[in-house]
Amino acid sequence: MAICGIVRKFASKFQEKRQLMKRLYILSFVAFCVLALCTSCLKGNDAEVGYYNDTAISSFTLGTLNQYKHTTSSTGEDSVYKVTLTGSAYHFCIDQMQRRIYNPDSLPVGTDIAHVICTLNTYNNGVPFYESLTYADSLTYYASSDSIDFSKPRKVRVYAYSADAYSTYTITVNVHQQQADDFEWVSMTTLSGNAQQAFADKNKGKEEALAAGMKLLIGHSTTELYALSTDNLLMVSADEGRTWTADRLDDAPSLLPTDDIACVSYPYSNSAYTDYVLMIGNRNGESRMWHKIVDYAPATLAVNQWAFMEEVDNNLTRRLPSMTGLSLVRYDSKVLAFGLSDQRLKVYESKDSGLTWMESTTYALPGELNSYAPIDVVVDTDNCLWIVQEATGQIWRGRLNRLGWK
Repeated sequence: MAICGIVRKFASKFQEKRQLMKRLYILSFVAFCVLALCTSCLKGNDAEVGYYNDTAISSFTLGTLNQYKHTTSSTGEDSVYKVTLTGSAYHFCIDQMQRRIYNPDSLPVGTDIAHVICTLNTYNNGVPFYESLTYADSLTYYASSDSIDFSKPRKVRVYAYSADAYSTYTITVNVHQQQADDFEWVSMTTLSGNAQQAFADKNKGKEEALAAGMKLLIGHSTTELYALSTDNLLMVSADEGRTWTADRLDDAPSLLPTDDIACVSYPYSNSAYTDYVLMIGNRNGESRMWHKIVDYAPATLAVNQWAFMEEVDNNLTRRLPSMTGLSLVRYDSKVLAFGLSDQRLKVYESKDSGLTWMESTTYALPGELNSYAPIDVVVDTDNCLWIVQEATGQIWRGRLNRLGWK
C-alpha cells in the first residue's frame, strides 16, 4: 500500500512538471515569433527605397481616329461623311537622341488630329506631362483617357520617378494635305534632267536600227531591241543593234501593225529576270496588239516569241480604238495609251496589260493642250508623266500625289 502511494505521488509530480514544460515551450515559441517580427520591421524601416532616374518614352500609339471625307452626289451636291481609322496601324518612330516622336507614314487627308486618344509608355515609371499649346509652363498630367490636340507639334515632359530630372519630347502627328489619287497637269517651260533621260531611254537604239536598214525603231526590253524592217517584218537585236534577225511570231506576219506603232516594256510580276513587252499599232486602219514575255535569266535556254492578242467577243466594247501618233507608258500598274482617236487627243488605260481598255478620266489631258496635234509621253524616275507636243512646243508634267510621297 505504501509503495502504491509513493508511485501515485511520483506520477502526479511528473505530470505537473510535464505541463509546466509544455507551457514554457509555447511561451518561448511565441516570444521568438514576436522577436523575429520586430526585427523584420526594424530592418524595413532602415532599408533604402530605390528611385529610378529614367526620363525616356518607350512607346507611343494612337487610338481610334475619325476621318472626314467629301463626296458628290449624282445631282452634284457636296457632302461630308465620317469613317474611323485604326490609329495603331500607323507606326511612330522615337528618336531618343533628338527626343522626337513622329509617324513616317502620314495619316490620310481629313483625319481629325485635334481630338486624339493615345497610349504613351515610359521607362521605369517615368511620369509624363504635356505642355499647353499656349502656355509653355502650363503642364497637364497625361492620362490614357485624355483627348489631346495634335494639330500642332506637342511637347511632352517626362519626369523621373526620383523627381531629380526630366526630358522634353516633341510629338508630331503627320497628316497628308493631298488626296492620294488626285492628279493634275502642270505647264512647264523646260524638261527636267530625269525627263530628258526618259526620252533618251525611249529612243535607245534608234540610230543603230536605222543604220541597219530598219524602217522604224519600235522599242526595247531589258536585253532586246525591236524594229520594223522595210518589208514590214518584226526584227530583234540582242547585241544593241549590231545585228538583226526576224523575231519569232505565233501567228501570221500579215497581222503585224505597220503604222503608228508604239511599245512598252516592264518587269513581269510572275517571274524574276522577265519582261512583259506590249506592242500596239495600226494596219489598214485597225488596231493590232501583240505581246511578248522575254526571259533573260542567266544561262536560260527559253525561246521567246510574240503572241497575237485576238479580240474576243465580250471585249469588243472595251478594245483600244485605232489611234494615230500613239504613245504607250506604264504608270501606277496600268498601261496608258495617248494618241489621236477620231482626230482628237485622248487617253485610254488598261489594268490588265492591254486586254481591255477604257477612256481615262484620271489622266484627262489639260484643256490648254492643242487637241489636234500628236504628243510624246514618258515616265521619269520620279514617277512624273511628261508630255511634249512638238507642233506647239508645249511641255506638261503630272503625277499622282501618292507616288510623290516619301
